[in-house]
Amino acid sequence: MIEILEQSSPNCLAVRFSGKVTGEEYQQFLDALGYRLGNKDKVSLVCELVEFEFYGDFDSAKKDFQFGFGDYKRIFRAAFLGDQKWLEWFTRLIGPFTRVEEKFFTQSQYDEAIEWACSNEPDSKS
Repeated sequence: MIEILEQSSPNCLAVRFSGKVTGEEYQQFLDALGYRLGNKDKVSLVCELVEFEFYGDFDSAKKDFQFGFGDYKRIFRAAFLGDQKWLEWFTRLIGPFTRVEEKFFTQSQYDEAIEWACSNEPDSKS
């Protein structure tokens, strides 16, 4: 399941991933991101993973792969939230391979993650 969170803004997409995500649900995420990108070069992203079980079908896996090698380069900051240890490792692992500023937060640091990702414009130097 994918839920677009109310903390989203025109420059920052906050989204919760839970359970198994289908291709149709993943498309909702891509559409919400595309709407925010519009004519902008970059936007920020907050991904909260709660009891996330990865992909529910091949379509969602394919869309995620395409996003990772496509529009992900248009992300300014990406905050990943969750209590899964693998998520923290994943965030550290991808850092050297992207031009995105990524940071891991635990579930209890939700407000900090929103503040870090969403309060800074892509052109700022913070």
